[in-house]
Amino acid sequence: MPHVPQRITGVRYDEFVLAVRRYRPIALLRLLARTSTAQLKGHPFETVDVRDPIKPWAVSLVAREALAGGAHVTRREQPTLQALRALDAMVIDLEDPLSLNGDASVGEETITGFMLRTSYQQFPYQQPIFGDTARMRPMLKRAFPRPKYQVLSDAVIAELLGADIDTYTDLAPFFLAAVMTNAGTFDPTWLDQPHFAPIRETVPREQILRVYDTRLSAPVASLRKLAKAGRHQRPELRQHDFNPLVNAPFIILPEGIGVAPQPAFVTGRFSMAALYYAGVDRYGNAFATDLGHVNEEYTVEQLSLLNQAGAAIHGEIAYRDGKEEKFSVDGIVVYPDQVIFVEVKSLRPRMDQRLDPVSYAKGLRRDFVKAKDQLVTTYNLWRGGHDAFASLPSPAEGRAIRGLIVVPEPLYLANHTMFVQAIGAMPFPSAVVSLTQLENLVAVAAAERSGLVFQDLTAGSRHLVADPTAALNRAQQRAGVATPRNEILDASFGAIRWPKVGGRRPG
Repeated sequence: MPHVPQRITGVRYDEFVLAVRRYRPIALLRLLARTSTAQLKGHPFETVDVRDPIKPWAVSLVAREALAGGAHVTRREQPTLQALRALDAMVIDLEDPLSLNGDASVGEETITGFMLRTSYQQFPYQQPIFGDTARMRPMLKRAFPRPKYQVLSDAVIAELLGADIDTYTDLAPFFLAAVMTNAGTFDPTWLDQPHFAPIRETVPREQILRVYDTRLSAPVASLRKLAKAGRHQRPELRQHDFNPLVNAPFIILPEGIGVAPQPAFVTGRFSMAALYYAGVDRYGNAFATDLGHVNEEYTVEQLSLLNQAGAAIHGEIAYRDGKEEKFSVDGIVVYPDQVIFVEVKSLRPRMDQRLDPVSYAKGLRRDFVKAKDQLVTTYNLWRGGHDAFASLPSPAEGRAIRGLIVVPEPLYLANHTMFVQAIGAMPFPSAVVSLTQLENLVAVAAAERSGLVFQDLTAGSRHLVADPTAALNRAQQRAGVATPRNEILDASFGAIRWPKVGGRRPG
C-alpha cells in the first residue's frame, strides 16, 4: 500500500478561482487561444509537452473560470505568459480527495479514484486529433432501415449537425485550420473575402455558418451562465465539473468574433460523441439505441479488414431458444490458433460516475454484465455444439478463446482488476477496447497477417487484465515503425473535398 506520512494540502479551488479572476477575462481567453494554438503548432503529433507554458487540461479549466468570472473589468490585470505558467502550476497542485485523506495510509481504492479522475481530465487531450472525425463518415454513410432503426436517417443527421455527413466531416479540417492560422479566432465575415472563393465553391457560405452556429459557438453571456451552473458541492471536485466549451468551443464576443481557447474542443465537435449527445437530447433513448446499431455494424466492418489477413469473420448468428429467436455476440473472429468473440456496448459513463471507483464500477456494471452474459452464452452454445454455430470450427480443435467488449469512447481503467471484478470472472481472457483501439488493433493485425496483437492484448499484468496500449507498443517494436494505417479511416480522409490552393489544402 502507498504510504502518506503526513496530510497533504494542495491549492484550494477557491484560491485558484481568485487567481484566475485577477486577470481581464476576455484578454485571458484571447491569450489562452493564442498560446494553445501555438503549442499545438509546435508539436502537432505530441499534444502535451512538459515545456509548454500551460497544459491542455489547464487551458480548459482556466478558460471555464475566466468565463464564469464576470464581464470585462478594466481594473483587473493584463494576463501574460508568466501568469499562464503560474495558473498551470496551480492546476497541478489543486486539492484532490486523495490529498485530503486524513489517514496515515491510503488504500488502493483511493489511489484508483485519483487515477480515474486524472485519466478523464487529462487523457482525452492525448487522443489522435482526427481519428474520431474520420470515423464519422464510414459510420453514418449507410442505410437506416425500419424497423431496426427507429429515428436515425440522413435527414435527422443533417438536422442535428447542420449539414449532411460529408459536408460536416469535411468542415473539421477547415475550422481547425481557421483556428490554427488566426490565433484561435474565427470571424464569419472572413468568408466574404475574395481569397475564400475556393472554399465557398466547395461548401456554400451559408452551410459553413449553419454548422458554426449549430454545433460550434455560443454567445459569451450564455456560456458564462453555463460556466457558473452545476458546481459540485465538494470544492475539491469542482475542477471536474462540466465545461460548456465542450459543446460550444467558440465564444462569440460582443463584436461578433469567435474565440476558441481550447482547439481540442473544436475538433471534438466533429465526432460521434457530439452527434450522440445532440440526438439523445432531441430524441431520447431511441436515438441512443439507433447509434448502438451503428456501432455494432461499424465494428464488424472493421473486423472484416482481417478477412484477407488470415482470419474468417462472422457477424451475429441467430439461434432458437425454445420458441424465441435470439442472437449471438456481434462478431466472431476465427484465426487458425484462436477464436475471438466480440460484443459491442454503447457505454458512456456520466460525469458524476467518473469521480470515484465505486460510482464508476456501478455505472459500468449494467452494460458490462450484459456483455459478459452475451460472450459467455455464445461461447457455451458454440462449445456445446449448437447447430446454429456449425459454420464455426469445432471446439475440439483446441483454439485459444478470447473476448472483446468494444465501446465507442475510451473507458479509462476499465481493464483494471478493480473494475473487472465488478462483473465477475470470465471463462476466457477478455479485454475492453474503444473504437480507436479496435481500429489500431485491426490495422496491426492486418499488416502482420496474424492475430498476435490480440494475444498480446490479453497477456495481463498485476493490475491490468488487458492492456491495449502495451499490445500496440509491442507490435510497433516488432515492426520498428508506428502503428499501421487503418484502411477504412484512410478512405474517409481521402474523401475530403477541399480544393488544393498553391499545392496545399486551404489553411
